[in-house]
Amino acid sequence: MNATTETLDRLADQTARYARYARGAGGLGSVIGGVMVLAAFALNGFVDLTPPLRGLLAATPLLWLSAKALLRRHYYQAAGTVVAQPSSTERRTRFWMVLLLALIAVIVVGVVAAAMVRDGRAPEWPLLGYALMVGIMPIAAWRWFWSVSDFLVGVLLFCQSAVVLMGGNYPASWMIYAAACAGIAILYGWREHRDYLALRSEICRRGRAE
Repeated sequence: MNATTETLDRLADQTARYARYARGAGGLGSVIGGVMVLAAFALNGFVDLTPPLRGLLAATPLLWLSAKALLRRHYYQAAGTVVAQPSSTERRTRFWMVLLLALIAVIVVGVVAAAMVRDGRAPEWPLLGYALMVGIMPIAAWRWFWSVSDFLVGVLLFCQSAVVLMGGNYPASWMIYAAACAGIAILYGWREHRDYLALRSEICRRGRAE
């Protein structure tokens, strides 16, 4: 009986750890996101952007989200999707973070729209691109941001994409903040990846033992 209980407890623990990678644990997705933040802000701050490079930087949020989805589906949850249920604290924290992003987006889009109406200008594509990216950000956060790393990387990538679409550039001084956020995401992501490798090793050993 004790052996059976220990086996069930071990299986439950491994399942819970595996389920983290459906949402909360980004692993290499967070590492990739951190590297993309560093690259995007470095290029934005120190390089004269050509149209193709500006388009590439504008697409970084989509590229990052796609990389995360592919890693989750074909690597971290390749054995089947198991979704962990967030705790009440995690749900509340995420709700307030998304709400804050939504309020900021409404204010920014409202200011842009009011400025165009006041000046009697027709909608301009750079401003429309900026407003669209800012407006999409809280929607993307509600759908795909599940961890602190996701919010740090996602918000920065969406913000720099919006500025790039408007034809602007972040000043080089932003690299300090971007590097700090990217460093946190890379550190957490690499630790999560190592935890996954340990979990996979445990599962493989159990399979050979059986």
